[in-house]
Parts: sequence; structure tokens; C-alpha cells
Amino acid sequence: MRMFLSILLCFTLLAGIFCPAALPAAAAGETRLYNVYGDHMLFQQKAEAVFAGVSAPGTALTVTLSDAAGAVVRSARGTAGADGTFRLSFTAPAGGYAAYTVVLTANGVPVSAFSDVVFGELWLSFGQSNMEYTLNITPEGKAMQAAGQTGSRNIRVLHVPHPVKDGAICADKLPQTDAQNCFWFTADQSAVYGISAVAYFFAEELLSTLDMPVGILNTAVGGSGIGAWIPRDTIESDASLKQAVVDRGAYIALSDWDAGERQYHIDMTGLYNSKIAPLVHFRPAGAIWYQGETDLMLYNDVDYYCRLFTALQNSYTELFAYENGCLPLIFTQIAAYNYGRGPYAVTKFNEAFTRFAAEDPESRCEVTITDLPLDYYEDCGAIHPMTKLPIGQRMAACAEALCYDGEGPSSAPVATSVRADGNDLLVTFNHVGDGLVCAGDTLRGFAVYGADGVCLPAEAEIVSKDTVRLESAAVPAPVGATYAANSMSPRANLYSGRAGKPFMPAAAFGASDEKIVKLSDNAAWLACDTLSAWQNAAHDPGLRDVWTAENAQISLAADVSDGTGVICVAGEKRSFSVSASFADTRNGKQEIFDSVDADFTAYGTLTLRLKNAGSADVTLSALRLYKNAALYYCPLCTESGKNAVILPADGQWHAYTFDLNALGLAGSAVDRWSNDALDGVTELRLCFTGSGAALRLGGCAFGPETEQKTGGVLQRVITRLLAFFQKIKDFFTNIFGG
Repeated sequence: MRMFLSILLCFTLLAGIFCPAALPAAAAGETRLYNVYGDHMLFQQKAEAVFAGVSAPGTALTVTLSDAAGAVVRSARGTAGADGTFRLSFTAPAGGYAAYTVVLTANGVPVSAFSDVVFGELWLSFGQSNMEYTLNITPEGKAMQAAGQTGSRNIRVLHVPHPVKDGAICADKLPQTDAQNCFWFTADQSAVYGISAVAYFFAEELLSTLDMPVGILNTAVGGSGIGAWIPRDTIESDASLKQAVVDRGAYIALSDWDAGERQYHIDMTGLYNSKIAPLVHFRPAGAIWYQGETDLMLYNDVDYYCRLFTALQNSYTELFAYENGCLPLIFTQIAAYNYGRGPYAVTKFNEAFTRFAAEDPESRCEVTITDLPLDYYEDCGAIHPMTKLPIGQRMAACAEALCYDGEGPSSAPVATSVRADGNDLLVTFNHVGDGLVCAGDTLRGFAVYGADGVCLPAEAEIVSKDTVRLESAAVPAPVGATYAANSMSPRANLYSGRAGKPFMPAAAFGASDEKIVKLSDNAAWLACDTLSAWQNAAHDPGLRDVWTAENAQISLAADVSDGTGVICVAGEKRSFSVSASFADTRNGKQEIFDSVDADFTAYGTLTLRLKNAGSADVTLSALRLYKNAALYYCPLCTESGKNAVILPADGQWHAYTFDLNALGLAGSAVDRWSNDALDGVTELRLCFTGSGAALRLGGCAFGPETEQKTGGVLQRVITRLLAFFQKIKDFFTNIFGG
């Protein structure tokens, strides 16, 4: 946990965030606007344009907006209050590329002037490190820098740095009226390399689509938790929410704020006070959010997170005086990473995002990212995938549909119904754009389950603009379905369509279904059509071999009979083996990849599709299921009743089914239930004997348990409980005797 947060906290320095010298504070009686104003600033078109600052009480103040010819097109007058602050406003003109000048006068004397002021579409960008992830460390940003390129001057950015006190980043106890060291700039300046890459690509896309200047309030903070972005009043005014914060040890009373060292990025209200409250005078059209990794790590509580998310949106709607319902909020799924929460935790968290968006589709949009590559720069850590361009573009597409009457999908495709059609299931989606699209030849990622709650991969076909048909011979009476259930689901390939191409990946569903006993992760090794895949290893995530061979060579080919991928095995010696590995070794200990579901307990069979394309028969002498480097169990093949089976050299595909209830260990039968023999499998190995082998491995498929063999799930539970009670009895017998 400490290492995870340290990576996120160090991100700001690695990304090259900049902090110019602080602007001087107002002297006694001095009149000035707050630091959040400056040259090149952008205001939301046709909304209230507010100008606030400090001045001596009673000072007569005027703000004017003049066009390039010097004609005053807007103005506002007022008087500084007894507290020495003022607030003036007028209705902003329509957006466009025309630049204006703002002049503030005090008692008739000009005291401030800002040039190159424009009006357009203003958006708040906030969240944690994947939103803070700067343009200069994306492939596109690096290429821009290398070519000496910058962005458009019609993208305007207010950069709000982290608050600093005595040379150290700090957390503010109370909401601040102004922000330290903030400044506006245009994206054709080199400072653009230091802003959020997602926000930059979002603004770039909106600028192109709307043909209007776009502004970004750049505020994200690496490692931040959602609670740090929410105002205290919002938490204090909701007794139930406050109690939930208290129950998780996250509540800090105002009176206790100075009692300990504050964590500005996590402690409740800290970032709101420092970075958001000073922006109160702006009127953004909406907000883009990329956050949640820290909260998954800290709490792994999706209901709690969504309560805070709702509170955040409602409080910002009020803060920014948004008048057309709730402030539009566009958010992306969290990055796939080894959070140490198991193979389905990320999906369950992202499913909560889907439900959150569905609660208010008029103001919320979810962006999916399951398909994006997870490559990362070593200095930034695997929690920070470097691919940000598609995220910004997808967020912009959501904004276009949500706020600007665009024709594209307003969110990721979401399953709205799953219904039976004979022995098949029909899954209907919304937000399909031009229609559902499969990115590839075969639709992947779906699974179905029957009354036993055990999911098995399903064949899927798009049968209409918004509907997918699912079927599985292994589940003849399906009652439900899942999609992209595993936290790592890059093979899932259903998209909404846009201009005839795949656009937004469909949202995962089903992983949180309480009726499910066993999820299916549609793992790459089962399909046998790839030799490498991304694995979430705790110490070194990245591409790993899905299949390896000993005393043999393996390669990929296409099966001419049906076009699917197969693994080709050329045996070099009389004895050789092929293995699928689910774990890595570190310090002599095997660690199962976080995204791998290595519990095969719910399954009754494992079927292998094999072809012997050589000139002589080959023997599959054993299928081994390793629990560690030395311990493995061998199931019996139902065709032979033995561990071994002969593969004839007939060049035909054969299916060999192994009974996972008939396990052997060193020649003896094993009760798989009493010792969890199939939970935590680290490797599956096929052992062969034969000369001149030329084998093809075309796929692996688990089959369900049967009532006849195990008595079903209930019997399994009873057997495990009896074994547990026996262990307790043995423990006390050893202590007390008798």
C-alpha cells in the first residue's frame, strides 16, 4: 500500500509539473483581482462572467470588456464590501475566436488589465495521477516535443498547482478564496507539455468539433482519494454520509485538523479547499474525471465510493451555479493494475461506474478503456498506462452528445436486458451509436451460466443493431450472462459503432451478480490463439508467455478448417511438454498473477482440442495441474480411464476430456474437496512422449460440475465445512490430548 501511494505521489515530479513564482499578495488598500484571472483566460460563453478580488471597503469598482477596436461591449459596476472583497459580473458574449481586453478600475483609475481574453467552452479537469499524467510523457507529446510542435492557441489552460507552505506541499484546512501560483496560458506555449494529457486531447477534439475556443481548469493530483475533493459542508450536512466516512476512519473534525500531519491528497476536503474552492467564480460547462484507483486500494467499497461520487457532483453543481440540472460529469474507468484485490475487483469497481452513469444519463457519461494497451514508462509505474489520446477523444465524444447535441453515443454501450430465446440468451445494449461492432473476426468476452451459477465461455454473434445472441453447448439452459468480467479483458471486443468503425468498448457486466458462484475470465490460454498476454504481476507487470514448451518449439498458425488460431508444437525429443503458466516466481516463491483466476474448483471437466499432424502416434502421458513447483495433480482422461491417451497420427481434430473429480497424486486417488486441490493452480502442463511430433493445440474448455459426481455446490460446501471442523478438532486434540 505504501509503495502504491508513493508511486502516485512521486508522479508529479516525474511528470515535470511546473510552479512559477507566486504573485505578490495585495497590500493594505490595494485593489486587484484574484490570481485565478490573467491574460489569455477563457470564460464560458453566454454564462455569467464573474470578476472577484480584494480592495479597500467602499471602493467604487468597474470592469469593462472591450473588443479589438476598443469598443466596450460589456461592463459591470459595484463597491467593495466591508470585508475588503468585491464581485462584479456580466453575461458573457457568444463564443468565438475574437480576443477581448478586460480592464478593472478603482475609483475611476485603471488598476488591472488583461489581454487576449476569449469566450468558449470551459471544462474542469480533475482526479488523480492518470488525469494528472502530463502530455510530455505520452508518445504523442514526446513526438510533439521532438518536432518542436505545440498546440493551438485556441486551447486555454488555467493551471492550478499544488498548494505550498514553507517549501512543502500542504493541505488547506478551510476553503480558499484564491489559489497559489496559478496562471493562464495558451496551448501554443511550451507550458502545454506539463498539463493533463487526457484534458489536452479532450480539448483538442472539442476545438475541432465545435470550432470554438476550449478552456481547461487543470487541477488533478496524483494519488488523491475522492474524499479530498468534496467540501466539508457536503459531508457535515448528510448525517448518513458523515457516519460512513467516520466508519472508514476517514473523517477529520475541523477541530482536529491541526492535530496531526495532513495528507493533502487523501484527507477529506483538502484538495477541494485548495484547488476547487478558488474556482468558484467560473462557470464550467462540465467536468472530466479520472480517479478511483486510490479508493479501490484503500477501501474496495463501490457503494461507499458511489455515495461520495454523487455528493461530489451535487456539491460542484451548487458551487459553479450550474442551472440546467446537475453539472455534466464525464468519467473514465480505472486502469487495470495489480491492486491486490483479485482478478475481478477492477471490473466490479467499473461496474459501479456503469450503474452510477445509468442513474442520471442526462448528466453522467462513462468512458470505457478495457481495450487500451497497458504499456507504461518505467519511471511512472504500471498504474499509469501511457495511452491517453483515445481517452480524451472518447470523453470529448461523450461531451458532444451530452452537452452539444452531437449524434454519437453519449456513453459506453451498456447491457440493458438479458432474456432467454430457447437455449440461447439475447443481450440488448444501449448507446450503440451506428450499431454494435465486433473488432475482429470472432466476438469474445461473453460467458453464460446456468442454475449452478458457474460461468463458462459462450459463442456470441451480433444479430441486430443493439443485440447479441449467446449460446454454449456446456450450458444448455442458461439463466444469465457476463461480459469482460476479468479485471484484464483486452480480448473482449464488442464496441459501439461510429462512422462504420469500432468506437467505444461495451461496458463490462455480470461480475457483481450475486447469483454467480464462479466467474469466467475468458483467459487467453484457453483459446490457444496467442503466445503472450499482459499479466498483472505484483513486481513486474507486462507481457508474459501464455504458453511455453520444454524440449519442443511452439508457434502460432491458423486452422484452415475454421480460421481460428492454433498452437503448433514440434517435439524435439521423445519426451516433451507444453505449459500454461498462471504465476510468476519471486524470491523463490510463486505468486499467482492478480488478474488470473487460478481456482478451478467449480469445474468438473477440462477438454483439450488436439490434432496429431505428424507421421507417428504420440502419447499424452499426463495432464498435470501444479499447485507449486513440486506438487501437481493428474486428472483421468474419460476416453481412456487413465492419465494417458494416445493421439493417432490421422491429421484430424480430437477432443479429450479430463475428469477433474478423478485426481491422482503420486499414483493415489485424491479427494479434491478436502484439500482444495484445484484452488490456486499455478501451472497446467501437457506431458507428451513420441518421436517427430507435430501437434496442434486448438483450445481448452472447462465443463460444469455434475450432481452425480459431487452432489453439487451444497455437497461441496458441506464437505469443506466437515474438513474445517475436523482440523479444529485435531488442533485441540493435539493440545489437550484425548
